[in-house]
Amino acid sequence: MRICYINLDRATLRRQQMETEADRLGLAFERFPAVSADAVDEATVGALDRRWERPLSKAELACFLSHRTLWQRVAETGQPMLILEDDVRLSPRLASLCAASAWQESADMDLLNLEDFGRRRFLAPAPRPLAGDLQRLRVFRDKAGAAAYVLWPAGAQKLLARAERQGAAPADAFIHACGELVSWQCQPALAIQAEVLARRDPMRGDVPPTSIQVPRRRLRPVPRHWRFFARRAAAQVRLLPHHLSRLGGVAYREVRVDPDDFLPDAHSRV
Repeated sequence: MRICYINLDRATLRRQQMETEADRLGLAFERFPAVSADAVDEATVGALDRRWERPLSKAELACFLSHRTLWQRVAETGQPMLILEDDVRLSPRLASLCAASAWQESADMDLLNLEDFGRRRFLAPAPRPLAGDLQRLRVFRDKAGAAAYVLWPAGAQKLLARAERQGAAPADAFIHACGELVSWQCQPALAIQAEVLARRDPMRGDVPPTSIQVPRRRLRPVPRHWRFFARRAAAQVRLLPHHLSRLGGVAYREVRVDPDDFLPDAHSRV
């Protein structure tokens, strides 16, 4: 399976980190040059920033465009791809998952999320086998994280169609809001963003933050922002059926993760 990571030309330290991860795992990573915020002109902003719940920064639009380009490649090649962001930390178990082939040929998955973002999501209560000791859980609604996911051609086509209809959003929010996707979650999670690891253990904050991670200012309640508040309210209304589904057995919880997989010496212990 092809594995691509998104990396800005100027982010050389992150590139080195991803090459180190690839060497440790014994996997071949392809670098995809990320779209830079400087390359996003006002015409692109006007064309893409149409439907989200707040104005998008050029850094967010550039990130979205980077992911969208890889979706296009998946759709064109007709083969699944593991898409990574360059601030992700990976479990040594990823190597054995990539070595197994049966799950990659599955016809019932559009997307398999490998990441733990430290937030709850709506999950099927009963897991299914994935590969080895790994399981997969059907995801009915997720919220955040686009640092490590496998995308199949059918899923890529659905994401591209949604982008054509609605324009852009933060990449992770866009993916997880696509209700047409048949999404699954790997358990235990095999990937965590460096900033999430740093929140859990400040000593692990070994990757510089990006402009995408800069906290956003609150929108002021002025007339020109009313449409954004209306979109946020509509998004909350769309979540109501998911919360009601918990009465029927749907789980609302964080995905299981093995902290030992993300210790500095984890690869040497496999």
